[in-house]
Amino acid sequence: MGIIVSYTYARIPIGTATHELQVLAEREYEEVGQKDLERLNVNWARYCELDAAGKLATFIAKRDGVIVGYAAFIVQTHIHYQDALVAANSAVYVLPKVRAGRVVLKLLRFAEMGLKAQGVQKIYYHVKREKDFGRLLDLMGYQDVERMYAKVVNCRDTA
Repeated sequence: MGIIVSYTYARIPIGTATHELQVLAEREYEEVGQKDLERLNVNWARYCELDAAGKLATFIAKRDGVIVGYAAFIVQTHIHYQDALVAANSAVYVLPKVRAGRVVLKLLRFAEMGLKAQGVQKIYYHVKREKDFGRLLDLMGYQDVERMYAKVVNCRDTA
């Protein structure tokens, strides 16, 4: 008989877990971060400001009291549809050792329920090519609506 591992899911004020989230953010950066920028330097104070203003929603997955994953969203009215409250995923990460189960799916569903309860009408995710979880989002009813392109523009370059 196998051991049953239990996970809990919660919405938290981001300021209550910045140390644990920083550790996970560093793991995420090592795994899929855009290394073309100088270094990871999360602005936790800005996240806390957004949270205090009601413009951030942070959801976590825990196992044995330890955070093993997070999904954070910027929540605001859409600039093109000012009557629509939308949530744009800022970051989502779950430790590799717990991904084999349904932890990611349950975390994203929990986040979706929390955002919906807040009055969010549309949720946006950006998906990195290196760790594409678009198939999971497809299964959850999301649509692939656009791609994101990025380029580092350095003012010091003369070429």
